[in-house]
Amino acid sequence: MQLQFHPASGSGPVRTISVGPAGERVAIGAAAALAALAVSLWFTVPAVTRRHGRQEDGARALAESGALRSQGARVQGEADALRRRALVGANLLNRIAFLYRVPPAQWPRILAPEHRLLSSGAPERVAQQAPAYLVSLEKGRDLLAQREAEDPAVARQVPAIVPLGDAPFEPSAYFGPRKSPWTNEEEFLSGVEIAAAAGTAVIAPGDGVVAFAGSVRRGLAGGLWRLGNVVVLSHGPRGATVFGHLARIAVRRGEKVLRGARLGTVGSSGWAVSPQLHYEFWRPDGASLRPTDPLFAVLDSTFDRPRSSLEQMDATWAPGPLHPLPGIGIRAERAAGPSKPPSRRIRRRALPAPAPLPAPAPLPAPAPQIR
Repeated sequence: MQLQFHPASGSGPVRTISVGPAGERVAIGAAAALAALAVSLWFTVPAVTRRHGRQEDGARALAESGALRSQGARVQGEADALRRRALVGANLLNRIAFLYRVPPAQWPRILAPEHRLLSSGAPERVAQQAPAYLVSLEKGRDLLAQREAEDPAVARQVPAIVPLGDAPFEPSAYFGPRKSPWTNEEEFLSGVEIAAAAGTAVIAPGDGVVAFAGSVRRGLAGGLWRLGNVVVLSHGPRGATVFGHLARIAVRRGEKVLRGARLGTVGSSGWAVSPQLHYEFWRPDGASLRPTDPLFAVLDSTFDRPRSSLEQMDATWAPGPLHPLPGIGIRAERAAGPSKPPSRRIRRRALPAPAPLPAPAPLPAPAPQIR
C-alpha cells in the first residue's frame, strides 16, 4: 500500500510512502482505535457534562438549603428572644403590681402566665401575637406609673429586694405547709428560710421604721420566740417584714432605715442548727396584716420558681389563727426587751406613726422596655 502526500502549492514534488502488510495492519488498527475513541467521546462527553452540571446544581442547592436553615435558625432565635423578654417583662410587672396593690380587676389579663398568648415559640405565632402583648405591657407600665404618681412613697417603702444583698444564698424552705423538722408535725411556714454564710449582712428590703428588735418571750407572738434574735420592720401602709435567727442586731426600735440599710447579720439563734435567715412579709388585708409568700415581692431574683399571676399572688395568704407582730400587733415591751435597751420614756409609750421617710430611692430593677 502506498500513501501519497501532495503539496498544497501544486509546484512541489509528490511524496510517496510505501507501507507493507505489517504497516497496513498497524494503520488499520490505529484508524479503528481513533474511530472508537471518536464514538466514545460522542456519547461520554455530553453525559459527563450533564453529570457535572447536576453536581454543580446539587452543590448550589445544598448551599441554598444551608443558607435557608441558617436563616430559619436566626429567625427562630430572634422569636425566642422576643418571647422570653416579653414574658420576663410581664413577670416583673406582675410582681410590682402585687407590691403596689393594684386591683387584679384593673390589671391586663393577657400578662397572666396562664394566658395562652405567646404560649408558642413558633416565629409566625410570635410575630402575630407580639403586638397585642406589647400593648398590654405598656398598659401595665402606665398603671404602675400612675400609682407612683398618686403615691410617691410607694416605690421606696415596698420590700422589693432580697434582704441579703449580693451575698450567696440558697432557699432551704419555702412558704407553705410542711412537716416541722423539730416536732415532726404538720405546720405552715409563714415565710422562707434562706441559708447563707454566718455573719452575712441582713439589709432592709425597703424603707421603714424598726418596730421591734430583740428576742420574743415564749408564749407571746405565736412561734416567733423560736426565731431567736428578731427584727420587725414596719413599711407603713405597705405592710411589715420579719427577720429571724439573726446573730447580731444592728438597729433599735423606732429607728428609721432606708432600703439597703444594715439590720443585723445572719446567724443560728433560736431554733436553727445552721446559719440561715427566716424572712416573712406581712401584707395589709383590710384592717389587719397577714403573711404572704415573701418571694412574690422580690424583684431582683426569680428563685427559679414558676411565674404567678397577679390574681394568684393577691389571693395567697397564710391560714389562721395568726400571731400578732411585736411592735405592731402588740406593744413592744410585752415581748422580751430589745437587744439595746431603750430609754424609760420609749418603753412606756407606744410606737409612733411612721414619719415621712427621707429621700426617694428607685426600685432596684425597673420594668424593661420590650423592643
